[in-house]
Amino acid sequence: MPKIRKLDADKIAMFCASQVENKKAEDIITLKVSELTTIADYFVLCTASSEPQMNAIRSHLAKCVKEEFDLKPIAIDGTPASKWVLIDFGPVIVHIMTPETRDLYQLEELWGDAPKIELVKKLAELTAKS
Repeated sequence: MPKIRKLDADKIAMFCASQVENKKAEDIITLKVSELTTIADYFVLCTASSEPQMNAIRSHLAKCVKEEFDLKPIAIDGTPASKWVLIDFGPVIVHIMTPETRDLYQLEELWGDAPKIELVKKLAELTAKS
């Protein structure tokens, strides 16, 4: 896997957040976890209201990230039937959950020390740097 620069990780995280938004995911939160863990730089959390929507988000995201960054997921864990799908892109891990699963695990509380990144503001900053 190619080494991904910090700016690339920022762009990948924001791109993932915008793509799940395009598939009508709800409650999208991007957490910058790089100061809290070594497993990733960002978590993108989102809620899908049905199994078909989870499938659509998962396949759309894998395809779009491959096209945009030439980056395949390291792993895709979980299934829509399990109510939680995790897509690991290395520096960015996307969590797609049902509302019930998201309420149960409360990842935004668990990682509450991580700064939340505002999608619109961050995209504008990254576009200005390009």
